[in-house]
Amino acid sequence: MRVAELMRTNLKTVAAEATIADAVCLFADARVSALPVIDRFGRAVGIVTTRNVLEAERRCSDPASRDQLFERTLVLEIMTPWPVTVGPDVDVRDAARQMLYLDVQRLFVERDGALVGVISQTDIVGAVATAGV
Repeated sequence: MRVAELMRTNLKTVAAEATIADAVCLFADARVSALPVIDRFGRAVGIVTTRNVLEAERRCSDPASRDQLFERTLVLEIMTPWPVTVGPDVDVRDAARQMLYLDVQRLFVERDGALVGVISQTDIVGAVATAGV
């Protein structure tokens, strides 16, 4: 089975210049815990996760600094740069091994340098549980 058969293609993304508050709204609206970060040319330059937000918030010493964090800090400042990617024709087992080796929960899928989808551990587990793999 190939990644293309399991990947989700209805990706929600966030601009690198968006604020953390914008990203949090997108997390809630899309019901996701991670978003690819896109530069002004539409290229994936990072990933922002709820964990990134929580780590940034943990460093705030008082409510005022927390408010500033959400309203004035750009996603670019807290994201994890250079997300791990795979091609759509990669075998799902190889993608799963890569997730385990790199200790990541998802891989973005690129075709010819363009972001076309995402495959997560949950997608793979779902396929295994229903005997799709």
